[in-house]
Amino acid sequence: DALQPHISQETVQYHYGKHHAGYVRKLNAVAATNPAVAGAKLEDLVVSADGKVFNLAAQIWNHTFYWNSMSPEGGRAPSGAIADAITRDFGSFEEFQKQFTGTACGHFGSGWVW
Repeated sequence: DALQPHISQETVQYHYGKHHAGYVRKLNAVAATNPAVAGAKLEDLVVSADGKVFNLAAQIWNHTFYWNSMSPEGGRAPSGAIADAITRDFGSFEEFQKQFTGTACGHFGSGWVW
């Protein structure tokens, strides 16, 4: 419940226990019969694979990024090199948030925008 009220426990359980776990299970099934997939890093599959393997690898990567981005103390402006890059490219963290949110809300499909 640490992420409430922003993300409910039910949402986390659904995305982790069903979506993410399902993608991992399906990619592992492919890897069991395909040595090239079994021996590849996830990031390499996202870059070089196509079709089902790409889709599964990309969704695993997306969900992993999502989990690694969460924190009950999150939501603050970044610092250091990432803050400098955001200011350079967007003018301010607030402008980055505005553009990111606008892209996410206007994106057809799942809403992944990173």
